[in-house]
Amino acid sequence: MLVELEQIINELKSDIKKIKDLENLKQVKAKFLSKSIFYNKLKESIKTSDNKREIGEWIKKYTTSVNEILSSKKDELENSFFMKKRENPINDFSRIKISFKNGSIHPITILTRQVMEFFDKLNYHYAHGIELEEEKFNFDILNLDKNHPAREMQDTFYLRGGKLLRTHATNMSARELFNSKHDKYRSYSIGPVFRNDDNDATHSFQFNQIDIFNNGIDMNISNLKWTLNELMKFLFKKNLDVRYRPSYFPFTEPSYEVDVQCPHCENKCKICSYTSWIEILGSGMLSPIVFKNAGINPEIMQGWAAGIGVERIAMIKWMITDIRDLYNNDLDFLKSFKKENK
Repeated sequence: MLVELEQIINELKSDIKKIKDLENLKQVKAKFLSKSIFYNKLKESIKTSDNKREIGEWIKKYTTSVNEILSSKKDELENSFFMKKRENPINDFSRIKISFKNGSIHPITILTRQVMEFFDKLNYHYAHGIELEEEKFNFDILNLDKNHPAREMQDTFYLRGGKLLRTHATNMSARELFNSKHDKYRSYSIGPVFRNDDNDATHSFQFNQIDIFNNGIDMNISNLKWTLNELMKFLFKKNLDVRYRPSYFPFTEPSYEVDVQCPHCENKCKICSYTSWIEILGSGMLSPIVFKNAGINPEIMQGWAAGIGVERIAMIKWMITDIRDLYNNDLDFLKSFKKENK
């Protein structure tokens, strides 16, 4: 058996000299291992032989010898391959100029930046949002009493220690009122809010909201309407009509639902449900109760507030029919906004 083994090893050494690449090496490896008559005969005989230990030692000696020769040849081929690559600068990838395609800014980011640009020009203070909030600022100061439906667990994500995930960005207006107590103060906040809602084409348990807040001795509805009208023109790049419908919000009095003229049709279309108007935000003059809860005299101070969903604007502006498209990171969808980056 020793003579046969030495003959096979010599044959392997002879074949090794003819190998030019790694693919040939794989073929030789198969010839002397998986397809080897000598090797397979040894593996079969160990099953029935009474001298399994001796046969096992022969198998080990054979595979060790074959693998050492193959491994040495593999190292030689790989070294030769990389040396040729280094000698040839054309194949040196570190010297090749690789161009990368620029991505596009996400539509939510586009709108966020536009809103910040608008209010920064009006000298509004940006209030950094607090997402993990107390009931005091999310509900109490804003006149949402203990029995208000918004406080129920099916609408709000409650956490341990009396904390919750804010349900609106108006919590920042409450904080600004409570902490600043300035004679005149204007601010805005943008960020995610959370509601225990269904995740479907028009709803999401998390979305982004813009909260606008302006208070002072001489604040009135005219100031509110001018600001929101100009904001709509700025965002939609059109001189759109805006209408104000009486509504109810616990923290404003009077309150208004704000509709904007459909930016995609002159008469009626599917986007505006064939009405020519699209509901876009809620607003109103701050309730005297809110001022009292914040420790401010409502006989002296007045103010107004408005809340807008960023995704709502995006869906109207770019005719997006499913809010989930804004979160799915579909490259084809996101590439369509590349022109908006300019």
